[in-house]
Amino acid sequence: MDAEIELKLFIQQQDHDLLKKILNELPHSSPQGQKKLTNGYFDTTDLQLRRWDMGLRVRGFDEQLEQTIKTAGSVVGGIHSRPEYNISINQKMPDLSLFPSKIWPDGQNINAITESLECIFETNFQRQTWHIEHQGSVVEVALDIGEIIAGDLSEPICELEFELLSGQAAALLPLAISVAKSVPVRLGKASKAQRGYQLAGKSPAIATSPLDSMPTLEVNQSQEALIQILANALERWQLVEQRLTVTSPAQQVPLWVQLIECIELIKNSFTQLNPSNSQVDALANSILAAVKTATTATSSPSLATLWYQPQYGLLQLTIVAMLMS
Repeated sequence: MDAEIELKLFIQQQDHDLLKKILNELPHSSPQGQKKLTNGYFDTTDLQLRRWDMGLRVRGFDEQLEQTIKTAGSVVGGIHSRPEYNISINQKMPDLSLFPSKIWPDGQNINAITESLECIFETNFQRQTWHIEHQGSVVEVALDIGEIIAGDLSEPICELEFELLSGQAAALLPLAISVAKSVPVRLGKASKAQRGYQLAGKSPAIATSPLDSMPTLEVNQSQEALIQILANALERWQLVEQRLTVTSPAQQVPLWVQLIECIELIKNSFTQLNPSNSQVDALANSILAAVKTATTATSSPSLATLWYQPQYGLLQLTIVAMLMS
């Protein structure tokens, strides 16, 4: 078993060439080339694996096949941590009996589940990688460009992943921040598997209504309470953003208001937590000004325009770095 620890970021297609140049020129960067990866994601008709919070895929690369299962993990900001098991195979259909028996819930007929597996969706992409030594750790940076395919439907993959190969997970954030200063990024909460299930119609539709009201920040709260408020506000920011991507302009007004509230809460909580650090205050003010200007304009504000401001992703990454420390 490997414990996969990675930071996932979304990028925009027009920045690919600039991103490659920056990664090639980073200190202690070793380009590893690129390869095509084909991935079939499997589950039963009633989504038994998904109900166990597991993800199963068969990956093809360099004329090889490998089946991987990821078990329940966690996501903090954009840091994904999940145990995973990888086994080389010689056929495109996975065999669950090859994985360790300890990962399965007691009393399950794994052979019967294997027989009922079907491919739910595919993710096919070109992956270009770099190995970068940073702060005594080794990080693999992967640029994935391709698409998710579910039946006749597809959507693009434009992702940048920072995966820890050795050392401390804290090294992921300073490296990502150094890249984000030159290339606009944003946190990637949804994995390729989550997006694939959504595209295939195997997950509930994304809600479009505003979220519940946020708690009011009180004066002189404890450090532990402030850290939890920051974590909740960052999570809420991503949820509001997700809803904005699927709503019509007429439905977006209350969601933009909630996005402003999230960023103001982050700004005020961080100021109370660390009054001497003005970096978050400056980043938050820049984003708030852009959002407020857009929402008072005659045309509807654009998430794409907001995402293209470096301060957007830098603020998200700065908060994740603080939460990890």
